Amino acid sequence: MAIASYLAPKLLNLVLTNTSFAPITAVFGALHTADPGPTCTGSPLASCPRVSIAFNAAVSATSVNSAAVNWVTSASGVITHLSLWDGSATATANALWYGALTASKAVNVGDTITAASAAIVVSVSVS
Repeated sequence: MAIASYLAPKLLNLVLTNTSFAPITAVFGALHTADPGPTCTGSPLASCPRVSIAFNAAVSATSVNSAAVNWVTSASGVITHLSLWDGSATATANALWYGALTASKAVNVGDTITAASAAIVVSVSVS
């Protein structure tokens, strides 16, 4: 997953200039029908709520979701991307990471989309 435009400078400033930012207490996932871009605001699946996702502690610069995650869709479309946020409210949450799904998925209203435990992988590139 790529780091979102909100989080990138926050992490750099935290590490390089000791500038703190509010701790992230929960992570939520949103589904998209196309690449949402670095702000993660593009092409959300209409009216589909963000759901809470718990993550394991990072190992070797990678963290994965610690339990299965379920979305119940409220619109039809083809889901291609996932974005991660620090809140569920669209107006106040900040984008964290985003990326393409391993396979797109056509959905109808009321379908349940499940990401198995360890299926959502967030990593930091280490050279």
